[in-house]
Amino acid sequence: MRQTGKGLFLKKAGAIALAFVIALAGAGSYSAKAAGTSVSPIIDDYESYADDAALQASWRLDWSDKPGSVAIGIGKASGSQTLKLTVKDSSATWANILHPIAEANGDASGFEGVTFWLNNDTSDGKALDLGMEAKTNAANGAFNLKMDGAAQVSKKEGSWETVKFNGGSLHVEAGFKGTVRIAWDQFNQAAWQCGGDQGKCGARLDPSKMTGFQFGYNPTAHANNIIQIDDVGYYGTSSSSGGTSNPGVPAAPKTGPKAPSWATVAGTHKLTYKQAPIDNPLKGFLPFLDAGKEGFYKEGDDWRDRPSQMPYSLEFLYEPLSEVMKGQNKFDWTHFDKQLNEIASRGHQAVFRFYLDYPNKPSGIPKFLLDGGLRTHSYTEFDNGKEATSVSPDWNDQKLIAALESFTAALGKRYDGDTRVGFIMVGLIGFWGEWHTWPYDGWTPVTDDKGNELKDEKGETVRLANWMPSEANQKRVLDAMDKAFDYTRLVVRNPIANDTFQTKNYDIGYHDDSFAFETLPLSMGGQDWHFWGRAITAGDTDFWKKRPMGGEMRPEIQIPMWNNDPPRYNDPAKPIDGKQGEDYYDSLKLTHASFLMNQGVFQVPLSGDALKRAKEGSRSLGYEYQVSKAYLDGSAGKLKVGVEIENRGVAPFYYDWKVELAAKSGGKIVKTWVVNWKISGVLPNDSEGNQSAAFQSITQNPKLANGSYEILMRVVNPLEKLNSKAVKFMFANKDQGTDGWLKLGQVKISNPGK
Repeated sequence: MRQTGKGLFLKKAGAIALAFVIALAGAGSYSAKAAGTSVSPIIDDYESYADDAALQASWRLDWSDKPGSVAIGIGKASGSQTLKLTVKDSSATWANILHPIAEANGDASGFEGVTFWLNNDTSDGKALDLGMEAKTNAANGAFNLKMDGAAQVSKKEGSWETVKFNGGSLHVEAGFKGTVRIAWDQFNQAAWQCGGDQGKCGARLDPSKMTGFQFGYNPTAHANNIIQIDDVGYYGTSSSSGGTSNPGVPAAPKTGPKAPSWATVAGTHKLTYKQAPIDNPLKGFLPFLDAGKEGFYKEGDDWRDRPSQMPYSLEFLYEPLSEVMKGQNKFDWTHFDKQLNEIASRGHQAVFRFYLDYPNKPSGIPKFLLDGGLRTHSYTEFDNGKEATSVSPDWNDQKLIAALESFTAALGKRYDGDTRVGFIMVGLIGFWGEWHTWPYDGWTPVTDDKGNELKDEKGETVRLANWMPSEANQKRVLDAMDKAFDYTRLVVRNPIANDTFQTKNYDIGYHDDSFAFETLPLSMGGQDWHFWGRAITAGDTDFWKKRPMGGEMRPEIQIPMWNNDPPRYNDPAKPIDGKQGEDYYDSLKLTHASFLMNQGVFQVPLSGDALKRAKEGSRSLGYEYQVSKAYLDGSAGKLKVGVEIENRGVAPFYYDWKVELAAKSGGKIVKTWVVNWKISGVLPNDSEGNQSAAFQSITQNPKLANGSYEILMRVVNPLEKLNSKAVKFMFANKDQGTDGWLKLGQVKISNPGK
């Protein structure tokens, strides 16, 4: 993962310059519930916090363009404890104070709107323009105050007046002290989600899916305003609420697939579970092919010469496009094939990504494009130029896009279905092929040497140019990749949904390059722009059921996170970008990842509990197929074999590798045959075994002599065609052999007439 910075989400802010997100606390003496919902009307009354530190642990300054720009503490303006916000750095133009609503407590459909108590204390007589954004767990689910809407305010009990919004913000005078009510219909879908065009953002707020709120004000304009907020919550009840006053009868739980109609009690074999090995094919942690060049860790690069502390089955490599593409339709695959062969020689499969622009490496742009006049941009970010110099191409150059299409077609023709390859990252576009050009994103402010934003003659912030290709050109690359590969599975950096294309419409999965650091959504303490927040916005949270998920752990967290249980980067003395990491297993349960680049756990010696946690973290990725039952019958001249497969992992297996059965007698396999069983797509089971899959095969004439046989089963790694030592596919069964064969049970063959 390469740091992408905060510029990726600043465009969400609109005109709001300070935001904080509030969550259901479920605390206090308030026990009343709205009709049809179990959610308390009080979100936070701030009485449970013992001191400022306790409050800050719940309402933390998540990000600001000026670190520490806002002081967060306990106030007393309401006569009880309040949330008190004071500007410390008046040059700050943006900050986040984060406290999300848990999804389990997010159904506010039984209420009419949001309410809070507000005190605007200021020494300079300035009114306060307070913005607000409601967050929901839906695609493009952020909602701002309407430009022409209004709120109800009350300075004394029982007396309400209407106050119109001032350009999408609540305008309250200096010294205002009272209660505010804002109805759900006074919010509209935030225009930043629709390219700034409010006309395209017409969705209505669904209060049954609340994940948080944002209040906002501009510290620069309100340097002397001291804001205190209390009793944040919901008001009223609604006869048209989305509550479940008449809940339906729940469906009866399933108990897994039925046994074959021919199965007998004597022929039914229950197989015992045993944890599958860490290095099952196409899953787990993977190292770099050449960590000396690519890795974050500079010491211990002799790890391949030492016994590895982490078993693995995949290896990752970067490849510059210039290494293989010598002309519009001219390619030299020599160097690339050499690397694939090296990985295959160890019995492993490759995950790879091609790039044109890798900061601090020589340019990966094909020479014929540069000679043809392709324009490029120079930059110094990410240490570019320290050891080598890359340049960013004009991604909208039509000759470049045509070249990428030509390359993709050739890549697919040569490598689709290649047994040496596990997964391919779409890559190509942006820094490191990660589909971003931050900070050159069209939004990140230009600053002077002191970090102050530069303004133009109109007083507006000057922003860096956007180097990303247009949506249309991004679509051309995705179209080409999707067309070129029918068998080998693809992943791209982020879920995307815009007016031109939606990644959910492609047979392409994803890879989160900041896994367990910027993965979780707002409802789980993260951000809308984190990976899963993007999946929610793109309406593509079930992709993993058919399309793979991979990624990388941010290098700084790869080792220290395993010192904690549950695994998480947590070092107050060394925050990264001002924050700590996320729970590894929370991220895994959400994303259903199958593989993660994690060089540190191969290169840096681990021991004790840290090593145990790291190994279990790798083992927990992807599938874990157990054959829970086998059904065998050899009567009437037919050999019938059936199995029930349960997935104890977090994701399905994504390939239909060949499945073989075998009959063993006298300690030797006397016959093998292939069955047409498609093992891909067996989803992880729920508590009732609803996802288990059943397979059966009936061989009319097994050509086996009468007698007793042991029946075996295996899934064949196609890499065995090149290397007999290819990593074996192992079931999570006690009777799984190291040779790949799983014992299903004994059957007696009875062929009439023999």
